[in-house]
Amino acid sequence: MRFRVAAWFAFLVVAFVVLPSLHADWPGILGPQRDGHASPSERLTGSADAKPKIRWQVAAGEGFAGAAVSAGRVCLFDREDASDRVRCIELSTGKELWVKTLPASYRGSINPDSGPRCVPTIVNDRVLLATAAGDLYCLRWATGEKIWHRPLRKEFGAEDGYFGAGSTPWVGKDRIVVNVGAKKAGIVCVSLEDGSTLWTATGADASYASPIGITVEGAETVVVPTRLVTYGLEVETGQVQWEFPFGQRGPTVNAAMPIHVGDSRYLLTASYGIGTVLFEPARSRVQVQKKGELLSSQYATPLFANGFVFGSDGREDMGGSTYRCIDPRQDQPLWEQEGFPICHTLGVDQKLLVCGIDGRIWCLEPSERKFSPKWTARLPDGVYRALPAFSDGRLIVKSDQSWFAVEFTDR
Repeated sequence: MRFRVAAWFAFLVVAFVVLPSLHADWPGILGPQRDGHASPSERLTGSADAKPKIRWQVAAGEGFAGAAVSAGRVCLFDREDASDRVRCIELSTGKELWVKTLPASYRGSINPDSGPRCVPTIVNDRVLLATAAGDLYCLRWATGEKIWHRPLRKEFGAEDGYFGAGSTPWVGKDRIVVNVGAKKAGIVCVSLEDGSTLWTATGADASYASPIGITVEGAETVVVPTRLVTYGLEVETGQVQWEFPFGQRGPTVNAAMPIHVGDSRYLLTASYGIGTVLFEPARSRVQVQKKGELLSSQYATPLFANGFVFGSDGREDMGGSTYRCIDPRQDQPLWEQEGFPICHTLGVDQKLLVCGIDGRIWCLEPSERKFSPKWTARLPDGVYRALPAFSDGRLIVKSDQSWFAVEFTDR
């Protein structure tokens, strides 16, 4: 009896110590659910007097890839000289646990930056990395040891496009779906175990928008926005269930991810005159409703919260971007804040953490009535294009010079 009580007590201690860290993971692009929302266990401190407190700072190389976090360790992915660099960093201290270098062949053209664009994905004991050259690596998360590697763009003959490969692959239970962009294999599914090809589909050019997984009438479906067409494919076989045009020829990109906006509806947005669509998928068909330029995001994925969508409208390269709140059911913004930089939006502790690429940060209530910040803060000088991550009360951000772990405090 004493043994059972002691064992139960030990279990409770382990649960209270370990589970909060596990629940606070940010294992890949846009967090635990790939939608910009942090774990419900996260808390966002700070008030009108909030100040960003930098807990650690690490030198950064080239690239626009954000961080991923699992079990108290952070994966940083950037480029140093002629190599892509993967580092495992202790979240609490910034201590480097291991570093791995990978050959890098991509050369920036329109944008001179030659570093990786895709956020790492941590799955159990593995970390998956997609390079700007279109290579897919699977490493052991504990040590950085390479498990397998596929040069997918080279294998299938895909071109670099405007900015190299920039669509972060979708990872399912035992497989990975990659927006490769080759004529003979636009979308490729490989095994998580060994990287072998499971299926290929379409001949569509790649976009910079990352796929999402959804369930439609009990069937697991992956939604892949390519350059000109968005596809819904059966995860198991790669069979195209439905498709609709989204994109525009010419010097344009699709980069924002699809987001769920309640019921069975999803929203896609792009700039360059493409605008916004709502789509409602069924097993073998899809209903699409065009919403004009209700929201036109060049690359930042908006966030759905409290029944409304919050996000950037406009283009970084053209200036004049704004921050908007929209109701997907209407045709006009509910409010708009002018003079804003392009912003990444995270949902933390039932609040919006709006991170401008110029280093300014706003904490908002997700209100449809007006733009009313609870507090504002400013990060060190730099350009913060990489997607931020949030884990264990810390915002992990990358400028063009440094990686930072930031807490917000009134002291």
